[in-house]
Amino acid sequence: MPTFPLKDLATIRMGVTLRGRDATRHDPAGPYRLIQISDLDDAGAFRNRDFVRITPRESFNRELLLRSGDLIFPNRGSRTTAAVFDDSDLPALVGPQFFIIRPVSDEILGAYLAWMLRTREAFSYFDANRRGSNVLTLQKPALEAFELPVPPLEVQHAIVEIDRLGHLASALESRLAVLRSLHLEQSLLQRAKLP
Repeated sequence: MPTFPLKDLATIRMGVTLRGRDATRHDPAGPYRLIQISDLDDAGAFRNRDFVRITPRESFNRELLLRSGDLIFPNRGSRTTAAVFDDSDLPALVGPQFFIIRPVSDEILGAYLAWMLRTREAFSYFDANRRGSNVLTLQKPALEAFELPVPPLEVQHAIVEIDRLGHLASALESRLAVLRSLHLEQSLLQRAKLP
């Protein structure tokens, strides 16, 4: 299976730097949404779609507006997660704590790329390449150099679907465990109340 450095498969940019104390303050009428680290879970899903709305006080590079299909990947801290942005209702931005990864080839699915960036193999690679003492930071060259296999599209689709189903099965198993526990507790309470 051929492997390629990420820089051959996607353009990588750092998110927008918004300066000033009020740069990211919530503005209910703001024309842009700002996706923050706390909006993203470790499985690459958005915790909610109610992103903060902002009104930037200065101009910024419009190439940094998220497009449907872009990936966002945190570059600060120790989290290794990636999410595919698939919403284009209201323009959205990410700050400099994210990389914006934009696939440049039809031979790679954004969802597959996001999955690869969340694997244990990727975590080990990124963990070894983070720098800093107080706040760990992943530099762009380390992300660009990350090598990943690019199987045929049908295999990528299958991997993404199996991963999605695996997460769904885990969520259902967790819910079932809670329900079993509640059922057992209710049964025992009823037993305790018998004469």
